[in-house]
Amino acid sequence: MSAIFIDGQLAHYEVIGRGKPILIIHGWVGSWRYWVSTMQSISMTNRTYALDLWGFGDSAKNNRYSLKHQTDLIGSFINQIGLSQVSIIGHGLGAILAYEVEASYPDLVEKIMTIAFPLKPSLLNHKLLSGESIGLVEKLLGKGVEMDAFRNDEPKNDPIAVKSSLNELENLEIPNLWKSNSKTNLMVFGQKDPVVQLPEIDDFPILPTNIHTIIFDNSGHFPMLDESSKFSRLLSEFLELGEDDTPKNLQIKEKWQRKVR
Repeated sequence: MSAIFIDGQLAHYEVIGRGKPILIIHGWVGSWRYWVSTMQSISMTNRTYALDLWGFGDSAKNNRYSLKHQTDLIGSFINQIGLSQVSIIGHGLGAILAYEVEASYPDLVEKIMTIAFPLKPSLLNHKLLSGESIGLVEKLLGKGVEMDAFRNDEPKNDPIAVKSSLNELENLEIPNLWKSNSKTNLMVFGQKDPVVQLPEIDDFPILPTNIHTIIFDNSGHFPMLDESSKFSRLLSEFLELGEDDTPKNLQIKEKWQRKVR
């Protein structure tokens, strides 16, 4: 277990691999732990950090749960660890925070991949997320033995941390987050996601060259687990993009991915 103190509060993280820095931010369900297989898959070329947000996993339960507090946690973590030009991979709540970090700390961020980003509040299943927090992992992923560690982490999360962020989203101008983003950005969605509804094509204007969207047809809320090898391949190709490359140039094979646009 690795941890640092930020403003006197314990922030837990794990790190795997060597190479260019990647920061992974978990969502409303779970903690850093469901990213292990993804972290291992890119460990030969990337040094990947997975951080538990305030109120989740083994980080402090301190009521610092606003989006601003979580954004500052991530920015402080990047600075204290000594990272620069880090690519951020955010899932659900982490996807929202990835854009918030880019807006607040633009010089620290190189690229952004978001998974299950709610383009508008109405696409988010508030009822599911704000209900019984224990048992949600099993409801979303089933009872597989490989989920035991993930399931065992569930009771560690503070339900207030989830509800606090959900309440904030009602007044957040979510479209402004991604439309104002200037970094190379790949948006990933699961076709069968019960937490974040798949956006309609009309939800997207003509996307600028720095943004691309891809749907995993056989995935729910966790493409990195539901279709792990495909997700890891896509992530690797995304991370290999150069400074002048556009994500629209990713050659995704139709047999394993479908592009929105």
